[in-house]
Amino acid sequence: MARILIIEDNPANIELMSFLLGAYGHTPLSAADGPRGVAAARSERPDLIACDVNLPGMDGFAVLAALKTDPQLAGVPILAVTALAMAGDREKVLAAGFDGYISKPIEPESFVAELEAFLAAAPAVAQVDASAPAARPVPVQAPSAPPEERTLLLVDDDRFMLGVLNDMLVGQPYRVLSACSGEEALEVLDHEAVEVILCDQAMPGMLGTEVLARAAERYPKTVRLMLSGQPDLSEIEAAIASGVADDHYIKPLGARTLRERIDEAFRLQSQRAAA
Repeated sequence: MARILIIEDNPANIELMSFLLGAYGHTPLSAADGPRGVAAARSERPDLIACDVNLPGMDGFAVLAALKTDPQLAGVPILAVTALAMAGDREKVLAAGFDGYISKPIEPESFVAELEAFLAAAPAVAQVDASAPAARPVPVQAPSAPPEERTLLLVDDDRFMLGVLNDMLVGQPYRVLSACSGEEALEVLDHEAVEVILCDQAMPGMLGTEVLARAAERYPKTVRLMLSGQPDLSEIEAAIASGVADDHYIKPLGARTLRERIDEAFRLQSQRAAA
């Protein structure tokens, strides 16, 4: 497991990269501009730094120059994150001293592997990933209902995120259904028996808390979970306090942690159904 610092001014890019890194067992750190990136690198001593080249004010080249003069960061790989839009951009970033580069737009399928190629500890990460499937059969030992009678509903307007979450849950002893909006989620609930709902908060049209409020009214036996990367948690905390939501998890959430939380939710639902 590596600690990786992302220096990026685009919140959506930070969220996506952090989610991917967390899903593969790494610890993401982030800074929204050059000065804070330099400060974070010096205080946190990450194992790798991925820096956007086109930062406002102190750009990626200035960040690189500042970090390369710090002897305590001499062995830390620094990668440029750039669109490589112009001829010669690749040669320019390498000539400046970056150890490599990641092309924009980020390719989720290969992003983590591209970073891991520059990590000295990459084999250790692979070992952790290789051991992860061993945890998957554990829920089968529980004397609960057959897998086909238990269903999880994932709700997120980002189809890629839905795909990532589904991939994390492959092989689990329950069905996984997906919905890309609050309206679609309610439609699924009207036609499918669902025990656990994991819902994103920031969705257009209908917030996750509203989705869960309607689900709680119609299907009070369900266990309703929130998953969000938003800094403002006031609406989610109010939903938990009122009983609309049962718990909240912060993105990024690793695969093993996600499976454990869902297993806990199914146990809670069994207790709720029997009460």
